[in-house]
Amino acid sequence: MLSYIAKQPILNSTRHVVAYELLYRDSLENTFPIINAEIATQRLVHEHLLSSNINKLVDNKPYFINFTEQSILDGLPHKLINKPIVVEVLEDVPPTKAILKALKQLKTMGFTIALDDFIYSEDWLPFFGVVDIIKFDITLTSFKEIKALKPLLAKHEISILIEKIETERQFKQAQNLQSTYFQGYLFSEPEIVLNEINSRDTPTTQMTSAILYAHHRGT
Repeated sequence: MLSYIAKQPILNSTRHVVAYELLYRDSLENTFPIINAEIATQRLVHEHLLSSNINKLVDNKPYFINFTEQSILDGLPHKLINKPIVVEVLEDVPPTKAILKALKQLKTMGFTIALDDFIYSEDWLPFFGVVDIIKFDITLTSFKEIKALKPLLAKHEISILIEKIETERQFKQAQNLQSTYFQGYLFSEPEIVLNEINSRDTPTTQMTSAILYAHHRGT
């Protein structure tokens, strides 16, 4: 069985790939399809992470996976306990007590926690003791705003990932802020991969993949 998926590299300050973000796709169209986000998360986890040798796709590096509010509350990440994943909390997940409790449990299980497209509010302060990485979309949060938050993030030992970097100037600005991780079209657009998965849900099944193309920008 074949299934589509996209990957986009995450780099360090010296432009070395240290991780990937895996994105749901259902065709060669390199955009998020018209589908419920919860269904997309479920399919990505079950089709790719549990039913193929995903490590080959990501060169044995960690990978960021977007999780919806419901998938976090339902404990979907628990199925990936032995996977080198970063649990990326989608930007529309509310900072509720239930979500905080679920993330604390994931943290004690050894998961790395990231907040996606983060926009600061005091409601998120209780989460700072759990979160490892905060992703800032520079089309939503300015470098000036990120700089103002740096002391608070440093206090909680939270690493910064700056995404949507498209120019060398933006990369330099992100480096000057001592961001730990970098992501954007300057380095690579998401690449669509046709992944062979095992329909019997056997994690050890060998996976073959071929990078097809990514002429259109994806998200």
